[in-house]
Amino acid sequence: MKKTVVAVGLMALGMTFTGCNQQKKELESRQFAIDSLQRIVDYKDAEIDSLFVMLNEIEDNLSMISSKYSTVQQMRRQTTEGSVNQRKQIAEQLSSIEQMMADNKQKIAQLGQRVSSLTGKNTDLEGYITRLEERAAQQEQQIANLMAELQNSKDIIESLNRDVTSLSESNQAKDNVIAQQIAEANRAWFIVGSYDELREGGIVQKSGGFIGIGRKQGTVADMNTELFTEIDRSKVTTISIARKKAVVISQHPEGSYELVFDEEQPAVIAYLRILNQAQFWKYTDYLVISTK
Repeated sequence: MKKTVVAVGLMALGMTFTGCNQQKKELESRQFAIDSLQRIVDYKDAEIDSLFVMLNEIEDNLSMISSKYSTVQQMRRQTTEGSVNQRKQIAEQLSSIEQMMADNKQKIAQLGQRVSSLTGKNTDLEGYITRLEERAAQQEQQIANLMAELQNSKDIIESLNRDVTSLSESNQAKDNVIAQQIAEANRAWFIVGSYDELREGGIVQKSGGFIGIGRKQGTVADMNTELFTEIDRSKVTTISIARKKAVVISQHPEGSYELVFDEEQPAVIAYLRILNQAQFWKYTDYLVISTK
């Protein structure tokens, strides 16, 4: 009888230990599940926080792009538009806008992928991302229109510059022709020499008089012009002579010139001075001075 009681007691004790072990395992399993769920919750919270950080960055970029767009529009309306410095500033602003739009496009795509990876369908976030994409698309269209306007303005300016260049070249060509015509009109020639030198050169001859008396020097109709010195009548007003006697053989109105004597050698004619350019060259472009 005693043996039976002992056996029953041992069996009851064993069952008690087995129940405790089973309960402990269940508690541990529940705690593991709770910890796992907490880690998931913590991960989701961190993921959502990260998404909102990215959303704020995209919003900031969109606002900055709008501000820069307004700045470029204002710069275009300024009176200094077209200057090298103004065009450089506009180009820098546009380059910055293009970079920011590219960054936004990449971030919005990443944001969409991360939202899609979350468990369940978050229609609020997806709708918000759609609105961001629409805003970004509107800004891209604005910038594209602005770039087209700037290119059109650039084409117009370049066309005007070409017209101005062409007009300048045409005016320069006309100026060259006029300058050449003026230079041609101002060409004159002179020669100074003794009668014998001039006669031998086929420039002068004596005519008139009676039996060799009273004959006068005069230029030959087809005189040799190769011996003459060319001058610009608009610039030259004096012709050096440096002889005791000098006679102007070619036809020039009296009063349009004078023979000036040397101050140190009063008997020597120093030079011929032209007093009236238009009158002096009125009848001929060739000045002939015979000396002794």
